[in-house]
Amino acid sequence: MTRRTENLLGVLALLVTDELDAQPSIPALSGITARAMLNAIGQYPDSSIELLRDAVDLSHPAAVRATAGLVDAGLVEKKAGSDKRSVALVLTASGRREAKRMRSARGRMLKRIVARLDENEREVFERLLIKILWNETRDASHAMQLCRFCDDKPCLKAGCPVECRDHGLSMPGGSAS
Repeated sequence: MTRRTENLLGVLALLVTDELDAQPSIPALSGITARAMLNAIGQYPDSSIELLRDAVDLSHPAAVRATAGLVDAGLVEKKAGSDKRSVALVLTASGRREAKRMRSARGRMLKRIVARLDENEREVFERLLIKILWNETRDASHAMQLCRFCDDKPCLKAGCPVECRDHGLSMPGGSAS
């Protein structure tokens, strides 16, 4: 039987997911896959479709289709890859604007949710999230998938638990900022 804590965590996860899915966007970004690909390309510029498909947990054909939609919408540009068979993907100016808009909307929503906590509760919550994420990160692919929508600057500065686990480092402490 599910305990109340697990049930409440599921409700919070659904709240965040539903709000992310409801973000207004241009038609090319109406699906979560396209938004995840756009953000991943922004996080890993000049990467191949193969690396990016791993970051968003897609098959190669699905990643190619998602990329084609982003290219057709003028959000992503294909460049020559590291070998003749691959392409490197980068965001266009429009793609950078959309990725920034998505990160900002996500940030505002998360800030609103966490703002309900006082400073002490926030520190405890952060330490608990660090512990859970550090322990749940399985491997490099999983780490990329977990952080596919992240604004990675604050976490990398303070020590991202997912990144630390992926690199075999000890669990980071809280930043409380």
